[in-house]
Amino acid sequence: MDVGSVPAAEADGSKEPGRWIHKGYASAVSRTCEIWSFALRMLFSELRLRRISDPDVAAAERVVLAARLKDGLLSLGPTFIKLGQLLSTRVDVLPAEYVAALSSLQDRVPGFSGELAAETIENELGRSISELFDSFELEPIAAASLGQVHRAVYEGRQVAVKVQRSGLRELFDVDLKNLRALAVLADKLDSRTGTDDASWERVYDESARLLWEEIDYMVEGTNGDRFRRNFADIPWVKVPIVYWERTSEKVLTMEFVPGVKISDTKALAAMGVDPVVVARRSAEAFLIQVLRHGFFHGDCHPGNLNVDAVANGRLIYYDTGTMSEVPPAVREGLVDALFGIYGGSEKDVVDAMSKMGVLKRGADRVGVEKIGRSLLTSFRGALAAGSTNSERRTDVTRRLDLIGEDLLSVGDDAPFRFPPVFAFVYRSFSTLEGIGKGLDPNYDLTAVAGPFLRELADIRGGLNGVGSGLGLGAALTVAQGGLKRVGLRPKDLASVVMQPRKVAYVEETMRRMANGDLKLRVRVLDSERSLRRMSLVQDNLGTALLAATACNIASVLMTSAERYASSSRIMWVVAAVSLLKLAIGMAKLRAMDRRLARFSV
Repeated sequence: MDVGSVPAAEADGSKEPGRWIHKGYASAVSRTCEIWSFALRMLFSELRLRRISDPDVAAAERVVLAARLKDGLLSLGPTFIKLGQLLSTRVDVLPAEYVAALSSLQDRVPGFSGELAAETIENELGRSISELFDSFELEPIAAASLGQVHRAVYEGRQVAVKVQRSGLRELFDVDLKNLRALAVLADKLDSRTGTDDASWERVYDESARLLWEEIDYMVEGTNGDRFRRNFADIPWVKVPIVYWERTSEKVLTMEFVPGVKISDTKALAAMGVDPVVVARRSAEAFLIQVLRHGFFHGDCHPGNLNVDAVANGRLIYYDTGTMSEVPPAVREGLVDALFGIYGGSEKDVVDAMSKMGVLKRGADRVGVEKIGRSLLTSFRGALAAGSTNSERRTDVTRRLDLIGEDLLSVGDDAPFRFPPVFAFVYRSFSTLEGIGKGLDPNYDLTAVAGPFLRELADIRGGLNGVGSGLGLGAALTVAQGGLKRVGLRPKDLASVVMQPRKVAYVEETMRRMANGDLKLRVRVLDSERSLRRMSLVQDNLGTALLAATACNIASVLMTSAERYASSSRIMWVVAAVSLLKLAIGMAKLRAMDRRLARFSV
C-alpha cells in the first residue's frame, strides 16, 4: 500500500459512502442477493456474447462488458476487489478482455474514520492510543480495500500504522460462501474448465487461501522480516522494519519510509534519480527474488513499489502480505525449460515441464512433444530471421493448422496443470515489464538477465547457489553439454551396459504379445471425438424430453383440480431447470463444433 497514494481528503472517513462502513455487518440475506444479482447479470451477458458468430464483434462487446465487471467488483467491496486482482493473473480461465480490464483494477477505496481506526488499535493491543504511541494522526495517509495507514510516532521514531477495515472477517465469511457456489456454477457453464487442474473451484480455493492470509497482519510482518533479510546486503533495496510489540492480526506498525511511485518519472527527475537506473534495478531485484531466493513479491504495482533518493534510487517495497514462494523443483525445471527452448530440444522442455509438475504424470508425451517441436522450430526460425511480430504470428498460425490433430488430442486429454505460483510470477513479470518500458524506452529484460546466466547454470548444475561465486555450476553445465555431444554422460554409459538386458526385455515382450498375453491399446481419435459428440447430443435430447414432459405434466395439472396446484408448480420448476441444463448442453456442443471446424477435423 503506497503511503502517499491517497490524498488526505480522499481517505478521510467523513467522505466515505455509508455502504462501505456497514458492508461487513450487512444482513447475510441482503448481501447474498446483491452478489447473486450482479453475478447473474454478468453471466447472462456473457452467454449472450457467446452466441455472436463474428469474433471481432464479440471481442468489442466483451471489452464493454469487462469494464462493467470491473466497476461492479469495485462496488461490491473489499472481497471482490481483491478477487478481481487475483483473477487478473488467470489467463488460463478468463478471456483476454477480462484480464486486461481487471489488470487495471485499482486497490483504492474510500477510507474510514480515524476514530474507528484508533478504537480498533486499542481493542487489538489492549491499551489506549496515548500509551501505545507518542502521537497518532487520526487522518489516514493511504487507504486500500483491506485497510488504511496512519502516521504516528513511537519511541521518538516515525512509524506507519496499518489498520484493518472493521467487519472484514464477517464480510469474507458471507462473500466466500457465495463465491464457492458461483465457482461450482461457473464450472458447469464454462466448457473450457471443469477438470481438477483448470476449474473455477480450484481458482476459488487458491484465492480464498490468499485472501485469508492477507488479512492476517502477523503473516505480513513475518514475510516482511524474511524479505528484508534477503536484501540485507543490497543498499538499493529497502523493506520497512516491523515493530512487533505494536503489531497484531489487525494492526501492523512498521518503519515510516516515504517515497514516490516508481512510475512517476517527474518526481524521480525532481529527486535527481535516473529512471534508467531504477528500471534496471527493478528488473534485477525481481530476478534475484525468483532465481536466488525463491521468495518474491507477488504484487509489484507502483502503489507497492516506491523510490527515494538514497543510493541514487532506492527501491522501497510495501505490502508484503502478497509474497509467493517458488519451490526448488519448479526453479530447476524453469531453468531446464529455458535451456531446452534455446537449445531447440522439445524433449528437454517436456522433461522440464514434468519436473515442475506442469505436465501430469502418465500424460501422453508424443502429442505434446510434436507440438513443442513445431513451436520451437518456429521460435528458432524467427530468432534467426529477425522477423516481425506479424510474420511470427502468421508462421505460428500456419504451423498450428498443420498439427491440428495433435492440438485437439492434447486439448481433449488436458495434460497440463499450472502451479498457482506461475500466475503470480507472470503477474509480477508483466507489471515490471510495463514499469520498465515506461522508465526506459530501451528497456530489455534479457539484457538485465545477462549477469544471471551463471546463476542459472549453477541452479541447472544442481548446486542451488553453493559455490556460485566460483562458477562451479557454470563449469558443470558446460561439462554436461560436452559429455552429451560425445555420448559419454553417465546415463549414456549405463545405456550401453544395460543394452543386452533391454534387448532380452523386448524379446520377452514380443513373445508375450504373440502368445496373446499382452494386448495393444490403440487410440482412434476420430472415433473418440465422434463418441464424445454423440454422448453430448444424447444428453441434450434426454434433457429436452424431460423438459417437454415436465411442461406437459405441469399444463395438465394446472387445468385439473385446485389440489394439484403445488404439484404443478414443482413440475414447472423441473421444466425450468431442465431448459437451463439444455441451454448449457447446447453451448457445449457449439463450442465442440467450433473447435473441430477450427482445425478442419
